Amino acid sequence: MPLQFVGFRRNQCGMDVDIQGSTSQQKLCANVAAQIMAFACGKQDENPNKSFAGGRPSSIIVGEQLTPEALGALLAHFENKVMFQGFVWNLNSFDQEGVQLGKVLAKRVLAHETDGALRAFSELLDI
Repeated sequence: MPLQFVGFRRNQCGMDVDIQGSTSQQKLCANVAAQIMAFACGKQDENPNKSFAGGRPSSIIVGEQLTPEALGALLAHFENKVMFQGFVWNLNSFDQEGVQLGKVLAKRVLAHETDGALRAFSELLDI
């Protein structure tokens, strides 16, 4: 299964910390690149717990900085990706059995058919 990585050139705080000759943001960016290489190349080790196959295809989305707008764009991207995959595979990505079961159960909760679960949940959320 392909992997998709998301990284940003600048952090959202607007400041960076120098740690042992490179900034924390440089370390994060290097880590994204290293993870891509690790999954592509894999690792053979005598210890089977340290060994894993490579050959995992991946892609990366690089943004300038994580902002509310960038996060919204990422969410829209992934929602559209799921919708398109469902179209290609002839699946309705937004009409799944788990979603349908959730709707049925939500009606029961609203109708108080759950022996006080709605009341307990409301108290838990303090609403």
